[in-house]
Amino acid sequence: MILVIAEQQDGVLNRASWETIVAAQQMGGTVKIVVVGAGVSAVATDLSAVDVTEVVVLEHPALAVYTPEGSVQALTAIIAEEAPSHVLLPHTYRTRDFAPKLAARIDRPIVTDCIAVKIDGPFRFTRPMFQGKVHADVAIEGPTPHIVTLQVGAFRADAVKKGSGSAPIRRVEATVDPSAIHQKPEPPFRETKQAVDLS
Repeated sequence: MILVIAEQQDGVLNRASWETIVAAQQMGGTVKIVVVGAGVSAVATDLSAVDVTEVVVLEHPALAVYTPEGSVQALTAIIAEEAPSHVLLPHTYRTRDFAPKLAARIDRPIVTDCIAVKIDGPFRFTRPMFQGKVHADVAIEGPTPHIVTLQVGAFRADAVKKGSGSAPIRRVEATVDPSAIHQKPEPPFRETKQAVDLS
């Protein structure tokens, strides 16, 4: 089973999450999607239109605003419960922040910034190296789950397979200890709406 961690912000799904779902569907087998947050029912409904086995909503008030500690706590528990073979995430700024910590927490390998998945035989994940001058095919060894992040734009979001009906949505109260969250995030960066006169 492949577990896709979808990324949302203020109830809006990141486009890269759709691309990650496409990669998981191309790998074949059972695919489940996990979305983390608070009050993300609309996002879960959007995801349920996709051809997947289940959409898992991890909710907790402490997850309303992103923190790496909160995300790692919640995802560690659901990964242990689901026992997937692979955990796929979009390679975003947020993922770069918490995915290595998640891999260390569950003591499993991680391959980042992949641009393709080769499915002829054991899965191999293609990732650029040396500033994109070389592409390496990485076969992950060791016990599962294996964590993989996928480069934004590597897969077409419009290639996602829709389901014949709505996938079931399961809501799970996330295992989070708010006292273990030490960061107090600031509001996310936003472009200024006012133009600057450079004349």
